[in-house]
Amino acid sequence: MAATLTRGGCWPSGEQTDPTNVVIWSGEDDPEDTLAGRLIASGADMSRVFFVQRVLTRGERCAFDPATDMDLLLTRIQRVGNVGMAMIDPLVSAVAGDSHKNGEVRRALQPLVDLAQLTKTAVVGISHFAKSSNGRDPVERVVGSLAFGALARIVMAA
Repeated sequence: MAATLTRGGCWPSGEQTDPTNVVIWSGEDDPEDTLAGRLIASGADMSRVFFVQRVLTRGERCAFDPATDMDLLLTRIQRVGNVGMAMIDPLVSAVAGDSHKNGEVRRALQPLVDLAQLTKTAVVGISHFAKSSNGRDPVERVVGSLAFGALARIVMAA
């Protein structure tokens, strides 16, 4: 998806997209040695990919925390401009409370919903399936609360 957006490619539906920028935060994979290689292999225009890593909080450089730094992500997206997608990996990191409680997850993800609406940016949250969940409905297989799958407009699985 990031490669298609950054190069202005064609979706499987045949619809063409204009090139846009992509903002990515990953708490699991290193941008330089893992993510960049995958993006390059997919044909992404790396001049349009912006990784979120460290933020300045109270004069100190700290790791970006999607549970508390959503206002900083909004500022970054606005500064970059023409952002078609913001990716959060893993999405569960956006929840400061109990990721198995529906109400807490919905409250925690609301800033991402607001960010998407404010910036007209697609927000993609990466999650994983729970172990030993074969045969169950895919939404029930997502790790944590059902709200992760229920709140989303589209859930894709691979």
